Parts: sequence; C-alpha cells; structure tokens
Amino acid sequence: MTGFFIALLFYLTGAVLAWIFSSKRQWVGSITLAAHLLAALPLAGVVVAAFRHGTVTMEYPLWTIPGIHGELFFKIDPLSALFLAIIALVAILVPLYGRGYMRMPEYDDYDLVGFYPVLSLFFAGVCCVVAVADLFFFFIFWEIMTLCSYGLVVFEKKDREKARAGLKYFVITHIATALMFVAAMILYRESGSFSFQGQSDAMASLLTTRPYLLHLVLLFFFLGFATKAGILPMGDWLPGAYAAAPTPATAAFAGSMTKLGVYGILRIFVDLLPVSASTQIWGAIIAVFGTASIFIGTLTALVQDDGKKLLSFHVIGQMGYMFLSIGLGIYFLNSLPLLALAGLCAGIFHLINNVCYKSCLFFNAGSVYWKVKTFNINRVGGLARLLPITALCTLMASFAIAGLPPLNGFASKWLIYQTAIAGSNIAPLFMLLAVFALFISAVTLASFMKFSTALFYGKYADHGSGAQPGEVPPGMQLSQGLLVAACIGLGLFPLWPLQWISRAVSGLLPPAFLPPASALAGEGTLHGMALHWGAGLTAAWNPLSLLLVFSLCFALVYGLYRLTKPVRRVETTWYCGEEQADDQVRYQAHSYYLAFKQLFTLQVGRYQRPGVYPTIRYPKFVFSDTGRLKKLLDLDRWFYHPLADGFQKMAFRFSATHSGIPHVYLLWLLLGAVSAVVLLFVLK
Repeated sequence: MTGFFIALLFYLTGAVLAWIFSSKRQWVGSITLAAHLLAALPLAGVVVAAFRHGTVTMEYPLWTIPGIHGELFFKIDPLSALFLAIIALVAILVPLYGRGYMRMPEYDDYDLVGFYPVLSLFFAGVCCVVAVADLFFFFIFWEIMTLCSYGLVVFEKKDREKARAGLKYFVITHIATALMFVAAMILYRESGSFSFQGQSDAMASLLTTRPYLLHLVLLFFFLGFATKAGILPMGDWLPGAYAAAPTPATAAFAGSMTKLGVYGILRIFVDLLPVSASTQIWGAIIAVFGTASIFIGTLTALVQDDGKKLLSFHVIGQMGYMFLSIGLGIYFLNSLPLLALAGLCAGIFHLINNVCYKSCLFFNAGSVYWKVKTFNINRVGGLARLLPITALCTLMASFAIAGLPPLNGFASKWLIYQTAIAGSNIAPLFMLLAVFALFISAVTLASFMKFSTALFYGKYADHGSGAQPGEVPPGMQLSQGLLVAACIGLGLFPLWPLQWISRAVSGLLPPAFLPPASALAGEGTLHGMALHWGAGLTAAWNPLSLLLVFSLCFALVYGLYRLTKPVRRVETTWYCGEEQADDQVRYQAHSYYLAFKQLFTLQVGRYQRPGVYPTIRYPKFVFSDTGRLKKLLDLDRWFYHPLADGFQKMAFRFSATHSGIPHVYLLWLLLGAVSAVVLLFVLK
C-alpha cells in the first residue's frame, strides 16, 4: 500500500512543479511526463502485489469522519489493480503525446497552468476512485476527478461553444453524481456505514425486506455510472465535451474516465449486490442499454464530418459493447457461472482493447490537426504523403476498432458474441442483441474506412493550410506506435491478458462459484481462446493461424497482381465536358454513405443541423406542423440549456458572497457546520 501513496505523491508533486514552471512551455510537459513515469513504478509494484496476494489493504484508516462512519480507507483488490495498471499507462502516454501537441502556436495565448497541473490532479483522482473502499470518500474523489476533467474540457474557454459544452458536461454529470449519492445515503440509513462491506450488507437487507427500495437504489447507481460512461441517452454530454477538450485530454478521458463507469457497474452489481433474481433483471437492463448505445452511437458516427466528433460518437458505441458484455455476465451470475465469467471477462478485455485503439485514434486525429489545423475531414485528403507513420497507425487502429482479425478488437468481440449466442439458449433476447452488435461491427468498419481514407489517401488537399512534408514530433509518433503495438500484441496473444482479467473477476466472486480455470482456454489452441459450454460444444479460434491465413492470402493476391500486370490509365477529370481542377471534383468525406444520410433524414430540434443524430423517417402525421413532438424531444432546448443557464446565474450570484472579508467567511463556515449537524440529526 505504501507504493500507492508514493505514486499519489509523485502525481501531486508533478502538479505542483507544473504549476510553478507553467511559463516554461518547453519544460512543463517533460516535468509532467517525468512525474507520471515515476508514479507508474510504485503503482506497478502495488499491481503485482495485489495479483500475487489477492488484496492489498490498509491496516488503519487515514481519516475518520465522526458521526457518519465515513473512513478514508484504501483497499486494492485485483479488479482495482487492473484499472490502476490501465490508468498508469494512459497517464504516461498522454503527456508523452502532449509535449509536442500543446506547443502548437494555437495555444500560445493559453496559460498551461490550466492543463498540465490539472492533468496530474485528474490522474491522481482517478487512481483514488478505483482504490478507495468507502463510498463517502469515493464520491469525494469522484468529484475531484469530475472537476479536473471539467477544467480540461473548458481549457480553450475563449471559444464560447466549447465553454457551453463544458457547462453541459458539468451539469449532467453532477446530476448523475447526486443520484448516486442519494442511493448511498439510502444504504447508509440501512447499515449505518459507508464502507463497501456495510453497503453490501444494506443491499442484502433491502433485498429481503424492501426490494422495491433496493431497485430504486440500483437505478440511481446505474444512471450515475452509465452517464459517466457515455451510455445513451444519459451520455448526451460526451460528443460535445470530447470535441471541446484538447486532444491529449480527450485521449485521457477515453482511456480512463469513461472506463470508470464500467468499474462502478462491476463494483456495485457484481461485488456488492448479492446474487439473486435482481441480478438477472439488472443484467438484462444493462445489456439492452449497451446494445442501444452500440446502435445509435455508431450509426451517428457514420455521418459525422468532424473527425473528433466521429471518434467521440464511437466512444459511445464502444462503451455499449462493454455494457452489453458485462450485462450478460451479471445476468448469468445466478444460473450459469461459466457464461457469467466469460461475459465479465469479455467486457473487461474489450475495455482494455478500447483503451489501446481509441486513445490511438484520438492521437491520430490530433496529429492531423497539428499538421493542417482542422478536424474537418472534408477539407483535407492525401495526407499519407505528409504523415506516413500517422497514416499507418490510423489504419491499424481503424482495423482494430472494427474488429478485424487478428487484432485485439476481434479478440474481445469474438468472446462477447460467443457469450451472447451461448446465452440465447436460456434468454433468446441475447441472440437479437448479438445480431445487432455483429451488424454494427460492419458499420464501424465502414465509418473508419471513411475516416482513414478521406484523411490520408486519394488526391492531396489541405485547403490552404500550407502544411509541409514531415511527421509530427517524435513523442507524438511514439505514443501512437506503442498503442498500435498493443493492438497487435493483445490480438495475437489474447490468452495472457485474459488470465489476468479472469483473476480480477474471480476476486469478486465466491470460490465455490467459479468454473475451472481452463474454461477460457482449450487444449491445443496455442495462444487462442476457447469456450467449453458442455456436451462437447466448443468454440475456439487461434489468432496465429488466422495471421498465417491472412499472410498467405495477401501473398496470393499480390502475386496475381504482379503476374497480370494491369495497365493503369490516367485521365483528366471533367464535368459536363469541361476540365475541372482536381480539388473541385474531389470525392469528399461528406459524400461517403450519402444514401444512408438521405434515408435517415428526420431530425429533431438542434439536431436539424446535418450530420448529427440521424433518426428514422417517420410518417408525416407523427410530426405535425405544430411541432409539439419535436419540441418534446429537443432535450437541449427545454432541459439542458435552461438548467445550465440557471446554474450559471446561481453561481454568478453566489460569487458575490466572496467579499474578501474574514468575518463573512467565518459566518459561512458556521452556517455550514450547523447545516451538517442538522442533516446528520435528521438522517439518524
């Protein structure tokens, strides 16, 4: 446990040093990177200890709050250790990439004190969220993480649209946090403790005495964690906030923050909630919401022309895969331990894979912006000649997120499909969900073919950016290359990470509950994966064999190409008999899947702008001229924006109380203390 506190000390020290040297733009990124590297070393020791000994705990709480039984107590089990390992790696890659990105001339007018120190505090908060074992302090660290992420979202606060996106994120996520805190308070009244064990005992008590109240508690927790994860419709904040934040911060969010929504679901619904019929109900709910996010998020991404928004909507879709798989695992906890283990392992494995290719794709988009100063994929093309390494990394990451073998995206999706299809014998709904998820994989491939080909291939076009040949700085290249290497390695050798993941999941379940360890790895599959469902039914794959087959097919196609020696003919482009400049008739990204865009034409409220949230065409009588249904569905107009504006006005009026007079501050402290005492009295 000492290593964990040393890591936190390095993160905090890095924040302080970055604040002190924020004016030294050539130093501050390196200082942050060094601090995060030093923090990763003791965290690695903690992770190894947690997997070796099972759980690493503190002997005594650091801080106890009298009256409410809240204790600052850290407990790192294998699940927490797994997330700490992911966070530590992302915390290294983000400043490694940001050293080059944040030195663009566009950021000369911004003080980096609002980026690097906040980034270090953000990662410190994320580490504490996954390590703390008390829900009261869980919400304190959750709030620290949220406030730091809000600061990163509004870093470019001079842009009014980005500031508004940050405010929307702030309001929505705090509503979700408030719901979760209400749920925790209900459990606290039942058990008198905020500790994980006390909250679990309260759930067990409510399960037998007041199950309806337990379902309300679980609903609040689900809404809170699903909002942070970006699951629709609660994740409406995500595309705007991700597009507003600087690209390194966006990669940090995609690699760590949204993944805490999955961590929260696992902690509440697997670790703390007793196995019962309630787990089946909520497993199905989680799986259905996950599938809906897969469908809507990915289809919406397909029609985006802004590269960063395209990637942001894919975050929603990919989080849906994780919720689908974990929902399957939770559903089968009460009936089929093997499928439960497979679903949970597949969801976490997909989370790890998503960190690799999704962070890489955001880095790719940032590299394009670094070169041509735009995220609009209609305005550029043929950038492979300027950014060959970035183009290759983008192509590999695109294949990985689309689930093409033998890359890591295929490995985790394969396990998800296996679990869903096997579970359909008991719950036919899961077969439908598997079909939806499989179909959307093809849509994902189509979307990223648009993203990568429009940016890097075809005729060169930069619309006057004046970009010169030459790659991005070495640190930016290295961060992309490392993530691509991880995509390849995890795809070729999936059994190694699955062994660690299964140990992490096993720590949440009783030993008698677990199936044999060989259930995920069949005999003779080399480094592949296999599921044994019983009665001789086995599904397995071997990535090394697939790689060999693909290599042979590629060699065959290339050989036929060389033997046939096709004749290439180049003609001048023309339009209605007139010669046209190449750029005037260039096939833009907007033209991709135009028929699809025309099919999904009906849009609501602010989404009437092209390329945002396509919806199915309804009969005309549904949407009359009165527009009542349109107004009802326009959440931004009647809910989010008024709420954000009201919060902003309230904050402005409250700021008037900051007079600088000590007596006034003492009065506020007194009123706060009296309110806390009254609140505790009422709760008791």
